[in-house]
Amino acid sequence: MLQNPNVSFYWHQYQNRSINHILIEALEEFTANHCAFCDFFPLGAQSRQTIEHFRPKSQYPKLAYVWHNLFLCCDVCQTAKQEKYDKRLLKPDVTGYEFHRYFIVNQTTGEIKPNPRASIEDQERAKITIEFYDLNRTVRKKARLLEWIKADLQAYELDDLSYRFMFV
Repeated sequence: MLQNPNVSFYWHQYQNRSINHILIEALEEFTANHCAFCDFFPLGAQSRQTIEHFRPKSQYPKLAYVWHNLFLCCDVCQTAKQEKYDKRLLKPDVTGYEFHRYFIVNQTTGEIKPNPRASIEDQERAKITIEFYDLNRTVRKKARLLEWIKADLQAYELDDLSYRFMFV
């Protein structure tokens, strides 16, 4: 579907509060305040919390307020994705989704790559997801490497680390 330039979006109000603020509170609990796509933590400290419309609201306006289309997201992921959508894009809340099924992390570079053991279809889905959310931006690879060091140097709770998928 093509983006309709005549469609504008704004969050409605409920009891004098913007619905996006209400949703962010619920989504924070759902993701332990991690970005649903890159797993950066904590959102709001170094990266602004946003609500990602998995299927873009400009193309799917009827899904703008549908729970299964909304994800807590860092502004870096959301800015990278913008209004792009591909039906092969990986959705992190799908039953059976496991990071390691689709991706591997190079522990010396911090780069995320499609898992070579995955099916060709799953590798393509991983490639699209990496590209859409710009998961291998240089600063992100460096941040992953720093998390490895942090985890090695101290005891930690898994939810207190960014990029939890690397430690599971």
